[in-house]
Amino acid sequence: MRQFFSIYLATIFGLVLLFLGATGRLNPLYAVFGAVFPFLLRSASLIMRGAQFASVFRTLKAAMGANVGPPPQTSEISSRYIHMILFHETGMMDGTVLEGQFKDTKLSQLELDQLKELLREIGNDADSSNLLTAYLDREHTAWRPDDARTETFTGSDDMSASQALDILGLKQDATKEEIVQAHRRMMQKVHPDRGGSTYLATKINAAKDLLTKIRP
Repeated sequence: MRQFFSIYLATIFGLVLLFLGATGRLNPLYAVFGAVFPFLLRSASLIMRGAQFASVFRTLKAAMGANVGPPPQTSEISSRYIHMILFHETGMMDGTVLEGQFKDTKLSQLELDQLKELLREIGNDADSSNLLTAYLDREHTAWRPDDARTETFTGSDDMSASQALDILGLKQDATKEEIVQAHRRMMQKVHPDRGGSTYLATKINAAKDLLTKIRP
């Protein structure tokens, strides 16, 4: 029915145009169209230029947005010798050496032999050794046999609330729900069953336990 009525209306419209043309009544419409046609051409040109400008603007905005986006969310754990950063999105780790012969050097800039030498150098500090061991296990999976994994752990007794917030990557006003969510996200990245570090998992659990106890 819709197709029939469309054909019917188009036929009627065509017959009306033929009648007006045969009787000379279309001449005023021709005059109006002739006067308006140049304006329509200019308008179409402006519209096309505006569309091109909008397209360029969107491209620039997307490029700038890709370069000026929010920084990745991170967690920080510090010990005597190492300041470690964990990237939540990827689970990747990197750190800076705070003391010793490799002071102010990024762990990612050191060769495996240098990292092993650093591990021997900081062996007198359990937290630093465990942080570097976690990094080696993550970034150099074949650096030692699996059965040689030995780590010592420290819980929340020697951890401050500020350190716990840094570990979970949270701000001072974080709610208990945000603490639980941050803990869950991080454990998905560093849980030992997923190839993560037992030491880091212990630290993250301790940070969550400490913060949830002091939050209302």
